[in-house]
Amino acid sequence: MRGPDEDPSAADRGAPEESAQPGEGAPEESAAEESASAGEGAPEESAAEESASAGEGAPEESAPPRPPAGAPRPPAEGRLRRVGRWIKEHYCTIDVRTLGLFRLVLGFLLASDCVRHWAEASWIYSNDGVLTNHYHLFHPSSGFNFSLYHAFSSIEEVHVAFALSLFCFLCFFVGWHTRLFSILSFLLVTSRDNRIVLIENGGYVVVNLIVCWAMFMPTGRRFSVDALIRSFRERQERTAADLADRSRPAWAERPYVSGIVLLALLNLATIYYFNVVNKSGQIWRRGETVHYVLHLDRMVTGLAVAAREYIPLWGKRGLTWGVLVVEALLVTWILSPYGRRFTRALAMLAMWGLHGSFGVMMRLGPFSWFMIGWSFLLPTSQHWDALERWYRRRAAQRVVVYDGSSPLAFAFMRLLVRLDGLELLRFEEARAAVAAEAEAAGGGEPRPELFEVRDASDVAHARVFRGAAALREILQALPGGRFARPLVWALCLGAPGALLAVASRRRDAIARFFGLTRPPRARAAAMEGPSPLSEKLARGRVIAREALVAYLGLCAVSQAINENKSVPAFLKHPQPKIVQATIVYPRLLQGWGMFAPNPITEDGSISVDAITVDGRHVDPFTGLTPDLDLSDARGLGLGQIQQDYFNRIRLDRNKAFRKPGLQDYLLRYHERTGRPEDEIVAFDVYWVRDQCPKPGESAAYKNETIPILSYRKPGYRPLPGLPRLPPARKEESAGN
Repeated sequence: MRGPDEDPSAADRGAPEESAQPGEGAPEESAAEESASAGEGAPEESAAEESASAGEGAPEESAPPRPPAGAPRPPAEGRLRRVGRWIKEHYCTIDVRTLGLFRLVLGFLLASDCVRHWAEASWIYSNDGVLTNHYHLFHPSSGFNFSLYHAFSSIEEVHVAFALSLFCFLCFFVGWHTRLFSILSFLLVTSRDNRIVLIENGGYVVVNLIVCWAMFMPTGRRFSVDALIRSFRERQERTAADLADRSRPAWAERPYVSGIVLLALLNLATIYYFNVVNKSGQIWRRGETVHYVLHLDRMVTGLAVAAREYIPLWGKRGLTWGVLVVEALLVTWILSPYGRRFTRALAMLAMWGLHGSFGVMMRLGPFSWFMIGWSFLLPTSQHWDALERWYRRRAAQRVVVYDGSSPLAFAFMRLLVRLDGLELLRFEEARAAVAAEAEAAGGGEPRPELFEVRDASDVAHARVFRGAAALREILQALPGGRFARPLVWALCLGAPGALLAVASRRRDAIARFFGLTRPPRARAAAMEGPSPLSEKLARGRVIAREALVAYLGLCAVSQAINENKSVPAFLKHPQPKIVQATIVYPRLLQGWGMFAPNPITEDGSISVDAITVDGRHVDPFTGLTPDLDLSDARGLGLGQIQQDYFNRIRLDRNKAFRKPGLQDYLLRYHERTGRPEDEIVAFDVYWVRDQCPKPGESAAYKNETIPILSYRKPGYRPLPGLPRLPPARKEESAGN
């Protein structure tokens, strides 16, 4: 990852200034997916993938078999096939349950990050902020710049843009039309990044990369609305015996085989590899990095402020060297073809610990959390099987007895069959036809409960659960249900029992409202197999998809060679324009080296000394008196967006964005506060910096104020009794 003080502009890295379509590279569905009517709701493997080996089902420790001694050597073509098969099984195959879990984590992170940016929309994304869309269109902050957000100007329009973005991310999260919304999510995150590249750091690049690779994966095959819709369409249960059939379709079980899996794993390992080899400075070798990082007041959280005061210097040295060791081990754990049951688990735990500590100690934006999200591509089928065994030992089997005369009850049972991945639920139909007729005639016993639950172990003395208790027992038997219980209770407004009672009384009316019929229509006849032409088209789409993945992989390798400082100079090379456009348009950069080769030892932030029409001095960014001394700071409390904008706008190469962008934003201060007396008649923008304390010390030193922008209102005359405005400060350089 690039250091926070490095300019993210592609032009500064030699990026070109022409453009290509940012949507290039969007993956295509296989033939079966194309024919499905609900997008990712019917994602099937293509004909080419169906013929591929299951991969993950192969033994973990397998390797290309060796011929017996004395046997003739197989031809080179046969050896290459075996090597290719081994690579496919160990690096190109992934469990579809892993993809489903990965989508849930990624979708949640995308939605959360969208809300984080939405909170800053008024000053960073609208025309009332520091960079208007029309100015950025004619003065792009990087080569190959394209953003859908350029179409939204006012703050109201920007709110609409973020609301639509959040809707797309949530649709991707729940897995509704997953392929469509995965592509839209990629377009939206890269557009948000391109709208103001000044705030981009390595975390934004991680988001772009991980969402790009997710486009090529069938993440909606498990744990999604699409999977539920497809299952309902393909299986039309009519009786309790049908509910007992728990066989799963091939598309929900067959591992996914594609070069995108290899590319995603290699890219993840590459991040850690370059984060190790690029950290070659003396400060890293002396073990002083953690000390300096914890004293970057513009970046640290309150927890880091407390930690830097209590962790001794020897402890900070140990943490510094520990970071290097963990990052180096992560490369081997992620890529190890053997013992993946242990190495992948170790990699996940190490990534959670490493990036979790980064996330709570520093305001790095999305970097830490999306790296944790990336780790959810690592679980194999062995981990899922172990998790299933563990959950079975702690869960109890239950029998769900439902009203056999109610279409609503049967529809709910069909849903539970699809959620009951561990098959801990059994279903029995309550014989209530006679009771229902008697009730309709005005006498006899009332209809049974919509559903009730009892123990499956002891039928004679089984406990029976009804209402909210029955729902609780069902959730505890479902995979992950006990964690979903608080959400279900919240959706029921804390009264699931009352809602179930209402549904039980109105079961027939509710069934009619939703168009439920009982019994459902007869099962559809088995569909004929695909035609030879369809199979050829499907295979062609798979080949085209894999070719596109290979092209993106080559572009990523080229970019990694050119961007990372540790790569020998003789390997660096000029890139064709199409490769540059492929990388820079969606910001799929590959420069990694957080705090490399040495960490930052100089802290700094923007402070504005503005004078209002009534003579007060105020900082429009804080609404407080300007603070021009950082040496006594204990964390500035700046968010990632604000601190990165401050750090970039001070650079000489970004002078073009100070006027009119920053200047106009400051002059509209009274419009934001709604107070005419807050009108600004003069201001000086300073880059205030100091040197972090030396190792073993706690006091910062050498505080400096560097004016980078000065303004005096033309023709202004102060009110009676107020002093004249001071002369404008001469602007100086605060860095390149």
